[in-house]
Amino acid sequence: MIKSSDLKKIEAHALKTFPLECYGLFIGTFDQDRVEVKEVVNGKNMAGSPVAFEADPEFVYVEHTKAEKRGLRLVGIYHSHPNLHAFVSSRDADFMKYWQNLAWLILGLSEDRVFESKAFSMKEDKIEELEVVVS
Repeated sequence: MIKSSDLKKIEAHALKTFPLECYGLFIGTFDQDRVEVKEVVNGKNMAGSPVAFEADPEFVYVEHTKAEKRGLRLVGIYHSHPNLHAFVSSRDADFMKYWQNLAWLILGLSEDRVFESKAFSMKEDKIEELEVVVS
């Protein structure tokens, strides 16, 4: 579950960084098979690329540590696919292997609008699409 205000924040981040990919982190809780996003943290794409993102490991570590101190955890990652649809690329799938069970929200967008958003997760090396519940 994600708040509509957080989804708007993500979309704004994606449009602001267009034509480069953006990425960010979801901080929240896991409840059985449900992810609840409590906070969205925008990251900076270290790759500076329209077809890939690279996270700053120090940024991820700091945000992960801050979340743990509040009783939360890293529950997901989002990123954009400028001028493409929201799908799991082969590069995405490679990274998902290291971050299994996290929610991955991918945005498809053009220069002026986000036209698609889908969420995925990898569990036991199998990718599944997740339902995005907006509150």
